[in-house]
Amino acid sequence: MGQWTVVFILQLHCFTTATGYQSSEFFPFYSPNDTNSFNDNAEFNSYPSVNHSNYRRQTSLNIVTSQQARLRITPSYLILGPRIIRPAQIVSVSITILRHEWNSMLVKALISNNDMAISAAEDLIMVNVPHTLKMRIPNNIRNGTYRLTIEGKLLTGERKFYNISQLIFEQKAVSILIQLDRPVYRHETVVQFRCIPIYPDLSGYFHTVDAYILGPSGHILRKWENQQTTAGIVSLEYPINDAPPEGVWSIKCRVMGYEAIKTFEIYEFYNRKFEVNVTVPYYLPIDTPGIGGIITANYTTGMGVLGHARIVVRARNMSIPFNPYLYPLADVELDRTTPSYRTEINDFNGVAGFFIPISAIRTFLPDLDGNEILITAVVHDPWWNETNNGTTIVSFYRPGVRLCFLGGPSMVFKPRMMFTTYIAAVNDDGTKYPPGSGRYIRIYTDTDRGQTQTPVDYMIDTSGIVKHKFLTPSDATVTFIRLRAELYDKNIKVPNSEDEQRAIRYLSPSNSYLQVTSTTETPRVGDFMLFRVNITQYVDFVYYHITSAGKLIFTNILSMDGAKQKTFDVGISRQMAPSAHLLVYYVRYDGEIVADCMNFHVDTSSITNHVNITINRRKDFTGNTIEVLAYASPQSYVAFAGLGLVQTRLFPPGNHISPVMIYDELYSFDRHSTTSFQHTWYSEINIASNRVFFSSQSYGYDAGSTFNSTGMQIFTDVNVQAIQTTCNQYGLFQCNDGLCYPLQLKCNGILDCRDGSDEVNCNISTTTVSQYDFTPLYLRLWPYWERELQLDFMWHQQFAYPDGRVQFRTTVPNAIATWVITALAVSRLTGFGVVNVPFIYEGTRQFFIRVEVPPIVRFGEQIGARVDVFNFQTYRIEALIILHASDHYRFINLDQNGIVSSYSPKLTDGDHHVLVTLYPNEVRRLYLPFVPIVAGEVEVMIEGITGVSRDFFREIIKVNYEGVRNYYHTPTVLSLNNLPRQVNEYDITVPQHFILPLSNVWDYVYGSATCEIFISGDVAGPYFLLGYDEWLNTDNLIQRTTAPSDAGVFDFAMMIYNLRYMLQGHGGRAFDQNKLLTVLTYANMEYQRFMAMYIDGDSNEPWRKGSFSQFGFSNETSVWITAWILMTLSDAVYPEWEEKGLYIDPNLRSDIVAFLLNIQQTNGSWAELTTIEDRNKFGYRLTNISGTYQLLNISLTAQVVIALQSNIDVRGIPAKFLTGAINRGKQWLEKHFRLIDDAFDMAIVTYALHITNSAEKDVAFSMLNLFKRMNENGIYYSNLNLPGMTKTWPNINPRFGPKPVPTNFEAHAVSATAFVVMVYTHRVKVKHAEQSVLWLQSMRNFIGGWSATYDSCIAQRAIVGYAVLRGFEITAYNIRINLTSSSLIDDDNSPVLIIDDNIIETQVRDIENVWGVVYIDGFGNGYALIQMHVGVNVEFDPRVRRPSYVPFSVDVQPWLSGRNFSTIDYHVCLSWRSENVNVLKASRSGTVMIEIQIPTGYRVEEKDLKIMIHNRNTRNLREAENWPGQINFGFEYIDFNPICFQFQAKRWIPVANISRYYEARAYEWFEPANMNRSIYTLRNLFALDICEVCGSYQCPYCPYYSPATVFIQSIALLICILFVTLYKHLDLVLFH
Repeated sequence: MGQWTVVFILQLHCFTTATGYQSSEFFPFYSPNDTNSFNDNAEFNSYPSVNHSNYRRQTSLNIVTSQQARLRITPSYLILGPRIIRPAQIVSVSITILRHEWNSMLVKALISNNDMAISAAEDLIMVNVPHTLKMRIPNNIRNGTYRLTIEGKLLTGERKFYNISQLIFEQKAVSILIQLDRPVYRHETVVQFRCIPIYPDLSGYFHTVDAYILGPSGHILRKWENQQTTAGIVSLEYPINDAPPEGVWSIKCRVMGYEAIKTFEIYEFYNRKFEVNVTVPYYLPIDTPGIGGIITANYTTGMGVLGHARIVVRARNMSIPFNPYLYPLADVELDRTTPSYRTEINDFNGVAGFFIPISAIRTFLPDLDGNEILITAVVHDPWWNETNNGTTIVSFYRPGVRLCFLGGPSMVFKPRMMFTTYIAAVNDDGTKYPPGSGRYIRIYTDTDRGQTQTPVDYMIDTSGIVKHKFLTPSDATVTFIRLRAELYDKNIKVPNSEDEQRAIRYLSPSNSYLQVTSTTETPRVGDFMLFRVNITQYVDFVYYHITSAGKLIFTNILSMDGAKQKTFDVGISRQMAPSAHLLVYYVRYDGEIVADCMNFHVDTSSITNHVNITINRRKDFTGNTIEVLAYASPQSYVAFAGLGLVQTRLFPPGNHISPVMIYDELYSFDRHSTTSFQHTWYSEINIASNRVFFSSQSYGYDAGSTFNSTGMQIFTDVNVQAIQTTCNQYGLFQCNDGLCYPLQLKCNGILDCRDGSDEVNCNISTTTVSQYDFTPLYLRLWPYWERELQLDFMWHQQFAYPDGRVQFRTTVPNAIATWVITALAVSRLTGFGVVNVPFIYEGTRQFFIRVEVPPIVRFGEQIGARVDVFNFQTYRIEALIILHASDHYRFINLDQNGIVSSYSPKLTDGDHHVLVTLYPNEVRRLYLPFVPIVAGEVEVMIEGITGVSRDFFREIIKVNYEGVRNYYHTPTVLSLNNLPRQVNEYDITVPQHFILPLSNVWDYVYGSATCEIFISGDVAGPYFLLGYDEWLNTDNLIQRTTAPSDAGVFDFAMMIYNLRYMLQGHGGRAFDQNKLLTVLTYANMEYQRFMAMYIDGDSNEPWRKGSFSQFGFSNETSVWITAWILMTLSDAVYPEWEEKGLYIDPNLRSDIVAFLLNIQQTNGSWAELTTIEDRNKFGYRLTNISGTYQLLNISLTAQVVIALQSNIDVRGIPAKFLTGAINRGKQWLEKHFRLIDDAFDMAIVTYALHITNSAEKDVAFSMLNLFKRMNENGIYYSNLNLPGMTKTWPNINPRFGPKPVPTNFEAHAVSATAFVVMVYTHRVKVKHAEQSVLWLQSMRNFIGGWSATYDSCIAQRAIVGYAVLRGFEITAYNIRINLTSSSLIDDDNSPVLIIDDNIIETQVRDIENVWGVVYIDGFGNGYALIQMHVGVNVEFDPRVRRPSYVPFSVDVQPWLSGRNFSTIDYHVCLSWRSENVNVLKASRSGTVMIEIQIPTGYRVEEKDLKIMIHNRNTRNLREAENWPGQINFGFEYIDFNPICFQFQAKRWIPVANISRYYEARAYEWFEPANMNRSIYTLRNLFALDICEVCGSYQCPYCPYYSPATVFIQSIALLICILFVTLYKHLDLVLFH
């Protein structure tokens, strides 16, 4: 039925257009001033072209006639204007008055937007003299409805014509190229990028640019506005933290409203002990004999792996995309059901080649065409007992060759004139079909009248393209020509290679024709281009225009001088680049316009900024540095970028901006016009190598379409021929000859239109390979090759010297890599240029060493420093490896045959030398054993020296004492606002002697005790206690991991609140712009951390959009975390910070608000959607209401209300409903706050009612007294009495003891008291909050915080607000503090001075003898926060400082196995004790973290930890991570049922005499006082000597044994024997 419908429609429209056919000609009518036809056909524009040669405009014609004048045979005027306008464009309108009666006419042109004038011009026009009106478009115009109005009046004021046409507005006025330093990033890297705006003629843009970084959620994470491009390039960078949001990021550069976007990916991929890579051809034809490839396996240093390998080949499931992140690959070791091919390599030495016959693959994949296989290499290292694998993909395609007409399937010819076309011979992979014997293209030509020309053969040359040119028939009845091309190889036709092109005759009622051609094959800027005009009848002159990118460039008249052929030349200017059109026409006496146009590509090489690169290696023969020489135009700004060859191969063309990319970008300006013939050649499938251009003849089938094809529009009262049918009324498309066809026939691969126009602009490639669904190259390497994908180099830019030379030296990265170096330049004179072919530089150094040592060790442990020595020279060398002397470590010597003690080895000081012989391309590994003899930071220095080069390794390792560390913290506030002097005493607690009388255990580890005094100004410190080289985070503030999302919020908020103090407090006087920029950069990095936990919503649960998760799981939305983040983001909004580096996207806040509004319950409250993380503060509390216990969610509702009220300024749809949601939440609180029996609930509700200006706020404020408590440290608000610091008075001065061990409800009380302080500051009663602030500061457990993240963050927010309001009381800080200690007789500590210039600096003093009492004597004016932090290590469980009540049961069982205990399998169980129901009133915990220390030199593979999380085999496990010296596991909650799990640690760095005692600590994340601290022992490792772990090159029976000592001793012995023999011989001679 559908086919009959199509036939009926075709017949119907053939009938409707039949009346227009007379002798194969059309005489159509057209409607004047049809502005609807100006709109683009979206259906056609949705078909991007694969090959640009097939692309041309097929839009409705923009032919406008006068609205007042009648059609006349006598022409009156002809106006050529633009169809497109852009910002900052100079619009030219060509006006020609043809009627003599209208001499001296005033013509006005106006461009308007919604009746608002944008630009206008007017001038007096003479008859038959083309005149151009120019109008300048402002830079700041934006999208709208733009119209061009042209009015002509006589000098008498009489209007003769008035035309209005709609214009197409394009925001794109310049092209923006974005260059990245690498295509893919991992965590802890820096994204470096450049925005390069250029005009279509490749001239530079030297004004402002806006740049943005967008995260995977689409929110702006960083912005740079109004960046000045004085050099034509904006180069910026954006640091990535250690846990960024994974996925596709975007860089957006904006110029004059136009935005260019470039995407890149960020993933957390970690280096493994060794990485495996499989190198194979990515694409192979199905007739290949087999697959050859190379397997490489390298350790992290680059040394090859020794062991055995297995190759497994499997078929890929083509029904799902290859994405191991979403669809993990099956383990080839365990998967025995999938058909596969396997082969073994038994003697694998780091690299091996392999060959897989194609017959073996066909056994499990018979049909290779369009399919892919997975090749997995599994490498096993028997020494380290480690197995890793690498997978890649090979795609198979059916080889073939196709011919391709560059003009596409549809053309136009003119009788008795030349017709030119081009045919390309293309392999199916896009490469050139090579020339050869008997290889030619045969072209057949026939017409609709049965006329057939003799076939023409063209031999294929190296260009791969042939030119076919012939004279069209003069027969007036010929309306159709068909060209058919066939390919022959060895005189035999190649099947399925033919292509067809069709052409219809130009439609002229009078059979008048005009053609313009050119003999200039390569038009070049600065040269002249020769054109020849042919006409079929005599005329006096013809008009011609040159247009480009929708702009009128040049207008002139060509006098024909009575000839039918005329040659003229035009100078090629830069404005014509890259694509230009020559439009030629004349007006017949009867009013018919006869027109033709020619499209040509403009080569800018003559004025382009030519860039080249040379690398000079001869100034540094070591290869450590190179000299880069580049040449460009004088005073150019030249930018360089280098990338590893592997990345360039996987992400072609890497960071090089290729000419094809530039052409794609620049030709987008001419997308509303037809362009010259183009063809793109590929080096292989989907990798474009170059593009060729050829001038093309007109595609216009009549005068109207000819004008339209140039991107211009014509205003006239002359009869311009244009086909008008009723196709659009019936939803059909129109062929060029006027017939209609339905949508089903569009782009179906069949030429249904007689002229073939139904197959124009189709996304159909000329090859069959593009039809395959092959995996992109960048996805084929799995897992990511971390060592290769992080190689970037030479990101550098500078101005060229006056002679155009750029010269600088740069350090070559110490990596085994081949570099692809590119350069680009921008000049005000010559514009933009890029190096045509990147420079390939082999950057592997001739000699270098790689050293691995553990970053943290324990005192007494013996370290085997792994040293890999590389020789990439072509000859044998001898390398001297030196362990440099140090006062902090000693070298471990071995006795004969490797005899050494584990406890007391023989040690030597001074330098230690080892001579190593290396053959060409050899790598030798040796271990240098040493033992630190001091604690603290120890610098290890190892050097390698050869005759040609040297390499130096310097690393600082941290040496801790053995045992578990106890901390004692004593924080106080020194108040000198009312007293001129105050003296405090601080008890250190640690006894002077570590030996306990009458006991076989000791009190603490001797020498491990430390005592530090931290002093900062004002009460809100310490601010940036580590200075400005390191940002604040949970690790350095409260000694916690940064894994959960609340850790990121805490890190971010602490820096924000410190910055808030700098804005208004005394600290602002010493806080300069450089410090601000540094802190904002760090804050932005922590902004990324919690944005990694953002839930963007999906199709299944769109309502989750705008929420956050504690551990990043998209189905575990946390309302509390989301509300806290929203509150913190509002605190971070500040105009100056947005300008300098911290931009909070308003859309992000709006999305969060929308989420909170969506989940509000009908009663006005909010309820948690996931497991309660903070049990004490936001847990389930049942309230008795009229005998029924209900969950009121008081604290959570108050938190959300506070967050929403803080963001009352959000925009968009949520803003309309925000006030109502706040009022409903406030009413819920007002209704139930009198039932509150919890201090935190009361405090947070009171604050919420105050900031919402509730009528009940005073009643709530008075109820705070119910929870008010007091001790000698101040006033606090809690459910129960909490122990505080001991304060005694041994004399007139107070003596402070350390803060007690944290107890349950401590974080709860700190948070409650902090909210009370905020209530006081809101009521502007800050003096009443002083005692609470003093209590808060006395409850610090750490230098930078209190107990956990939330309480520390809220407390800091409260104290900063308090300090800002009370800052006026101190006009100028001037405090002097003297420190003395009872353990030192001669104490020469310099006094601590606090003034306004250093108030924000944290000053630290160390106490040398850690025992006794510290005396603080302060006098002056101001406040100071003084914190004494004492730490000491203990080895025995009774000495561990822990809470009195232990809520967790923790059992850690390490099982040792392998060669000398090289493997430790940990079996861990933990549970919530049943007694907690009575003691803690809880049947399960909140979020729990367990930290397990592991021995030095062992490590757990990161991939194994990630598998533990994603497999969900361990109940409630949400986080598992490596942390320095320990492994952290995070659980959603712990209950009475034990949760048991296992993990494995393997030896990686050989360490002997390993410490015996290790800590396992489990605690509630938000109430750390509920903690279990325990010790487990590993005594077997303590007994291992350095040779049992193979940690020395001197150890026999180890794989890297070097008998150098014995060899040297033997040489010495031989020299002695030789000397004695010679001496005796000489003595005998003298005797005789």
